[in-house]
Amino acid sequence: MAVNEVGFTGRVVCIGYAKSEVSFQTKYFVQKELDIRGSRNALPADFRAVIRYMEQGTCPKDELISKVTKPETARQAMEEWAAAPGKVFRILVEFD
Repeated sequence: MAVNEVGFTGRVVCIGYAKSEVSFQTKYFVQKELDIRGSRNALPADFRAVIRYMEQGTCPKDELISKVTKPETARQAMEEWAAAPGKVFRILVEFD
């Protein structure tokens, strides 16, 4: 509904995740020249707190990061996640 209601050159922000598949008529993105963004509803202060926690060395990284991959193998990692989403918590794509 937001995509239908937003004005030309407007912005639509999706907060969180849908529990089911969502489809859009992408022609509106182009015709209305929309800015579509996603957000987990976190603020910069939240990210700084997480960084400090990670720097302390007490964060259980092995429990939080299921797989570390390079950009070249990211697609394969995402396919593995899609096949068994309950077994993957987070995938970290590492750039050099």
